[in-house]
Amino acid sequence: MDDFPSVAFKIATGKIKSDRDWLKKKCAYLEAMWKRNGAKILGKIEDACGDTFTNTSKREGITVILHKRSPKDRSGALNSDNPLEINLFLAKSDTTNALKERLIRMLVHSFIHQKYEFNFRVHEQTLFEDILADEYVTSLVSFAVLGRKLGRVNCEKALDEALDETVCRLSQKPVRNSLVDILYNFSQQPASTSKGKKRKTDILEKREELIIELLNFLPKNIRNN
Repeated sequence: MDDFPSVAFKIATGKIKSDRDWLKKKCAYLEAMWKRNGAKILGKIEDACGDTFTNTSKREGITVILHKRSPKDRSGALNSDNPLEINLFLAKSDTTNALKERLIRMLVHSFIHQKYEFNFRVHEQTLFEDILADEYVTSLVSFAVLGRKLGRVNCEKALDEALDETVCRLSQKPVRNSLVDILYNFSQQPASTSKGKKRKTDILEKREELIIELLNFLPKNIRNN
């Protein structure tokens, strides 16, 4: 497919027969749609991002794994260790437009994380760069690829999607537990003077110290979970 990464679709293992039947139909639709429009979609993503997909993705390809969505699932997620593996969580009632939009969003998400993972991740990222900013940019690029005007209305929708995704990821049990540990350990640290003596707590100073703690530890905890 020109000079783009290949994209393969497959159904997640362990599904009961009734779920496999409708997931097969969703998979067949995505494969047919991709055969017709895949190169155009990838080209639009590159145009909107002002860059090309990584050489690693062109060499290894991108895999999209289809799952039945539960009430707790997001619409999609990348493999935490591999941005070339996309998980799409679907419902039997999802429309073809919803499938296409979800796929495009996750391909944009993959594009951004490929750049970090394979090309220029040279520093520790912060909460906002790890989640909120990436999700916002992902939404904006997805709207552009879908041909939607990037006016204030869609910018507001992009922000809402980014906030929802941020809250969802921070609400996952391993991440919540990590945050609780950070907050608890920090709350046990008494304020002290330069000579090591206890002094009255300055709440605004403590707030600044807590921000530093969160920025130092939160991204690493999120990536590890």
